[in-house]
Amino acid sequence: MVEYLNCAECGVRLKSENESAHMRKVHPNVDYSLRDQAPTRPRKESFYVTDRTKKALFAIVIAVTFVIAGALLLRNVGENTPVDASATPVHVSMSGFEPATITVKAGALLKIDLINMDNQYHTDGGGWHNFAMDDFSMNVSVEPSGQKVFTVPTSTPGTYGWYCSVCCGGRASPSMNGRLVVQA
Repeated sequence: MVEYLNCAECGVRLKSENESAHMRKVHPNVDYSLRDQAPTRPRKESFYVTDRTKKALFAIVIAVTFVIAGALLLRNVGENTPVDASATPVHVSMSGFEPATITVKAGALLKIDLINMDNQYHTDGGGWHNFAMDDFSMNVSVEPSGQKVFTVPTSTPGTYGWYCSVCCGGRASPSMNGRLVVQA
């Protein structure tokens, strides 16, 4: 709290800490002694951050950022691990299908684990993809960041095409097409 007092010479009201400056400037020829003031509180030391502390804090922030990013990447990789070890994993995203070609012997069991690499924030199709094969009247959809295991008929030799009709230009897009080669 600020304490005020009146000058003994001129009566002006001033802050107690300004008394000596006032007396020197306004009444330079008057001898005076400072009035008794309430004891001042000791000053608390201000918080000072050294350059070394700033560098250490910066390094900690960077390390935490990398740990969080790594955890998110590992979680994403873990989610895209095939759920059926006997199925052929086929990853689908805006970039297309990987692998884009599957070759099998006629009559062999072909299970596909369709793994959607896109999330729900995907701008085209809301992250959904599908595996459509007109030759077998198949249309298997998979949700964002999801997986679906299904079986594809392989009884008749030939080359069959598949595509994603949900987004990215569908059948017209070269990257959203794949082919199944059934060998005799």
